[in-house]
Amino acid sequence: MSRLRVGLLSNPSAAQGAAHRVGRQVAHLLRLAGISVVDLSGPSAHVARARAEEVRDSLTALVVVGGDGTVSLGAEIVADSPVRLGIVPAGSGNDFARALGLPINDPEESTRALLHALSRPVVTIDAIEIIATGEHALPHRSLALGNVNLGFDALVNARANSSRAGTTLRYPRAVMRELRSFSPLPFWLEIDGGERIEMDATVLTLCSSGIYGGGMQMVPGARIDDGMLELLSVTGVGRTELLRFFPRVFKGTHTDLDAVDIRPVRELTLGLRDGRALRAYADGEARSLLPITARVRPGAVRLLADVAALRAERAVDGGAQ
Repeated sequence: MSRLRVGLLSNPSAAQGAAHRVGRQVAHLLRLAGISVVDLSGPSAHVARARAEEVRDSLTALVVVGGDGTVSLGAEIVADSPVRLGIVPAGSGNDFARALGLPINDPEESTRALLHALSRPVVTIDAIEIIATGEHALPHRSLALGNVNLGFDALVNARANSSRAGTTLRYPRAVMRELRSFSPLPFWLEIDGGERIEMDATVLTLCSSGIYGGGMQMVPGARIDDGMLELLSVTGVGRTELLRFFPRVFKGTHTDLDAVDIRPVRELTLGLRDGRALRAYADGEARSLLPITARVRPGAVRLLADVAALRAERAVDGGAQ
């Protein structure tokens, strides 16, 4: 009998309840493989977190079943611990899983990938720590694994989350709605503790994975394990240019445009010069109101995935196309 003990946390609301069904299937398959499985799912993220944190130190791995928000929750639970984070994508976006090359909508293949990874060396990846820094803000810290959206993309994320449109239409429709009244945002930024600079930006995103919005390759060269983040900004474009910009990001061909700047950073503090209320979004979920500080946490999460093998498969698939 295996001594491996895995906690399983499903998001009951992800993909209109499909994640909960997928979670039960994955738990069954893991048990058939001789793994001891503890179901930590709950009616809310708060309850699930409490259950997981209570038993975390007894686990070999925590497997989360859901979308990017559920992955972030899992990262916050296991960060800076020996517990490995396994991911079964079953949400509406699944962008972090897509960045890794994990199987999507395939519980059996996901389970095989998890079992394979349990026998492989530990892989560590970076996390993004987000801290509210406003004068009257309550102390709040959260973690993300993919990206932090700060400009037009944050507004689109907020609208998409409240949309009743289908998964594939939600983000494009939100883009079109926000374009009607959008104008560049007046940011101030402090990069890696440097002097404060001003920037009027349309898109402003801090990336670790570089993929979000249902497969947009915003920073194609971003890595989740290099101890750095990539700050992407889009400046000097109006609504018409922005409309032409977004289709290109699904192929990653936008990075050679003059309006696009990508720079490596470790820490970013930023806010809006006009003082308006704008909320950051990360991995599809609402985070703190600006101003915030976001910084890389190198190697903060142990990942239950064979990243090298996944990258090799993706390279083969890409070369075959």
